[in-house]
Amino acid sequence: MKNKLPLTTLNTWHPQESLTSEYEVIPFRDRKKKHIPTLNRKIFNTLEKHGAWINSQWPFLVHKLVEVGMRKRNLSFKQVHKRNIENTLRWIAYHSDAVTGCINVTHLCIEIGKEIGVSSSTISVIMKELVIMGLLYEPEHSGQSIQDILHDGRLPRTLCTTPLFYEMLGIKNDELDRLRSIEIKRREIEFTKRKEKYDADIALKNYCHSNILRVWEYRHTQSTSSYKIKLADMEPTVRLAYISRKLLERIKAKGWPISTEKDNITKMANNLLRRMGLSVKKAEFAPPIT
Repeated sequence: MKNKLPLTTLNTWHPQESLTSEYEVIPFRDRKKKHIPTLNRKIFNTLEKHGAWINSQWPFLVHKLVEVGMRKRNLSFKQVHKRNIENTLRWIAYHSDAVTGCINVTHLCIEIGKEIGVSSSTISVIMKELVIMGLLYEPEHSGQSIQDILHDGRLPRTLCTTPLFYEMLGIKNDELDRLRSIEIKRREIEFTKRKEKYDADIALKNYCHSNILRVWEYRHTQSTSSYKIKLADMEPTVRLAYISRKLLERIKAKGWPISTEKDNITKMANNLLRRMGLSVKKAEFAPPIT
């Protein structure tokens, strides 16, 4: 795919903090840095200074990427593929969650594709092979969020970085644990101020769960969405019953450990409808949905 919107002469992805309004790269010393966790800042600075190819194992991994993924799709290795891999890693380094390592794959594909002119299918190939290499993994609850509620379509996954990802960029396990503990303590303080308790496992589950809601919102809240048009024509109670039934069918078919109690299903269904501007008020609720 030809580059239609190059940000720099090297077509390297940069976060907004690194660019002027004319998309020119600001010298490192002159940037007004956005606050991001120490772990993210360290690996991104490493990539800024050295590039992604600082570890001797990279040539082997790139070779496997080409052999396993790209050649199956009749793609020959070019310099542009090396650039695409590095841009993907730069994005992950900047945007991944410092504690769980999670990234929003949908956001990644859209942002990098739009800014440097790479097709999302190419990024998807790279992401798949990074999973095979052990640099990324799919968390448990991602499997519950990659299915579209209404038409069983495959949605982009939630993926998380592994310790190997950080090791390849110069951060060993001991340092990784230290930097993550710093971020965990910071979050615990913030949660305590709100009289809440921070739990990384719950945060990971919530992150995976919110990704499907973001994709739902993107796909089905637009005025031209066939689903929104279809649901808008239904009576409020019929609309809620329809989504609740679809949710119930999916949960049972997949065997997900999610409560199928009427109140829980109704709440989940109404949350989805709320994102479309079609939620049902409590006064309009129908008798118990079965």
